Amino acid sequence: MQRILIVKMWALGDILMATPLLRALKREYPNCSISWLVEKDQAGILKGNPFIDEVIDFDSGTWRRQFRYGQFVSYLRTSTELRKDLKDKKFDAVINLTAEKWWSVWFTVAPIRIGLFPTLKIGWIKRVYTTTIPRTEQPWLHNTQHYLLPAQALNISAPYDEQMVVGVSDSDRLHADQILKASKEYDPSKPLIVLHPGTSQASKCWPAESFARVAVAFGGQYNIAITGNQKELGIAQDIVKAMSDDIRKPIITSGQFETIVGTAALIEKAAVVVTGDTSILHVSSALDIPLVGIFGSTRPRDNAPLFGRSKLLFVEDLACSPCYKSKCPLKGSQHMACMHGVSPESVISAVHELISTPNRSAIPVN
Repeated sequence: MQRILIVKMWALGDILMATPLLRALKREYPNCSISWLVEKDQAGILKGNPFIDEVIDFDSGTWRRQFRYGQFVSYLRTSTELRKDLKDKKFDAVINLTAEKWWSVWFTVAPIRIGLFPTLKIGWIKRVYTTTIPRTEQPWLHNTQHYLLPAQALNISAPYDEQMVVGVSDSDRLHADQILKASKEYDPSKPLIVLHPGTSQASKCWPAESFARVAVAFGGQYNIAITGNQKELGIAQDIVKAMSDDIRKPIITSGQFETIVGTAALIEKAAVVVTGDTSILHVSSALDIPLVGIFGSTRPRDNAPLFGRSKLLFVEDLACSPCYKSKCPLKGSQHMACMHGVSPESVISAVHELISTPNRSAIPVN
């Protein structure tokens, strides 16, 4: 096996949970070249990964909208050009980790075509693959283990290393150093705690006021940095507004990194990360950074990282949780009860527990 194409377009957390497959492939085929086809705005998480030889970024959003809005000439032109480019690379195998998407048939450009599906039922699309892998329901599999099933299909022997992989460059680290040093709130003599309040769904967001109480609890002894993308800057500002004027404020880095790997370089320096059910959970685990994960509309067993020291907080006795909805449908006192049920005191206690028994040294600021 000389050339392998992985297809996993999004989302960041799932992309990271699929990276252990790379290590298994390289162990079995040490001289192989691995390419990864990914959504353009998600590609940053893969660049610098030591197991990937080529990241192929593709604007699939525009491409799929061409079909949805009846722009069939443009859609077919884009499709055929991409398929030709992929075929010219002469892949020996394509491993499609989102094989349920009908449009992914354009990417089946190799003699060996492995399709991984999220359900037991596959349907007509199985005809385009030489091997189909349905979701295993019994026994229950973590998503990382699900993404490793193609290794079994290729007769790659277990055990598999299930730790995720993020590549952080020296330039990313330097940029993170510069951002910290540029803040008037930064004290180089103190360690760092990272708060990441934003998530992809409103139902996964812990209240800004609760994050503020965590920042107040540790702000005297630690640098507190709030991370996120530009769209999440308002959340960081809400956290600061919820703090008293006489309290030392967090360092807001939201929107200052071009890719998530830049944020990873900052996380790499942290003593502890506090976040909801989002990609930063997996970034922290991949970098072996202790983390406090706050869950509500989702439960920890579904996506929580398999590696690293963590405290995963979840209210077990709520009838409505987990609901897996992007927005809480309940009103009044029950609205977001799952997230409000995780108290700031429980998070503060979890942070103290992780800090008091460190098993690693955070990377210092240079």
